[in-house]
Amino acid sequence: MNLISKLFTATAILCAFAFPSILGAMPGEETFKKAAAFYVEGKYDEAIKEYYKPIQEGYESGNLYYNMGNCFLKKNNIGYAILYYEKAKRLIPADDDLKANYEFAESLIKNRQSATSRPWLNRQIDRVYNPLTTNALMILILFFYVMIFAVLTTGIFLAERIRKKYSTIAISAAAALLIISSYVLYERVGGGQSVVLAEKVEARYEPFDKATVFFTLYEGMKVEVIDSDGQWYKIKRPDGKAGWTPKNDIGLI
Repeated sequence: MNLISKLFTATAILCAFAFPSILGAMPGEETFKKAAAFYVEGKYDEAIKEYYKPIQEGYESGNLYYNMGNCFLKKNNIGYAILYYEKAKRLIPADDDLKANYEFAESLIKNRQSATSRPWLNRQIDRVYNPLTTNALMILILFFYVMIFAVLTTGIFLAERIRKKYSTIAISAAAALLIISSYVLYERVGGGQSVVLAEKVEARYEPFDKATVFFTLYEGMKVEVIDSDGQWYKIKRPDGKAGWTPKNDIGLI
């Protein structure tokens, strides 16, 4: 998908989810108290059921996802733990407890592959944007949209020489930052990032049970969904290898 397509995709995500996500109603504290009590008692399945109730009502919270990740980690469901920690990272990326638990969960992945090195520019973008929550990123994108509109509007009243010199620079800078921010938002919420949920998943060359196995994935590994066909996802590993897996074995972040 090219940058322009990602920009439009990010804009659609922004329009659809920004304000509900920012202004979503807080669920009752009773649900959290009940879930926390179950967690302390070691009744992790009951705690998960309670935590899942506000999610079904459309509520999102970094702490909610973090608590669900902790429940699954206690149950030794590494795939689901990492899935919910990944969801939490988009809302509370700077939380130290989340970072520690996430790293511990990752250390339990079988045959874990070392992360491929990202290009220098991507690493610099990560350094700037990773501390931002998804909501903050959405607000930043809105700011760049408003900035471009404001420059275009005020440029009408400026002398042509000044308009050509300063408006072009301002619009170019804002547009570049808008594209980068939209790309980051797309990668976070619209890029098909996923986690392997089953203990062992065989990726096949074709989307049917008797197709030849290409490679094997293990619980907790992160992959990218790039296509779907019925009850199958076509996934891509970080090293670029792609294969078909059952949808039930993959959790979309």
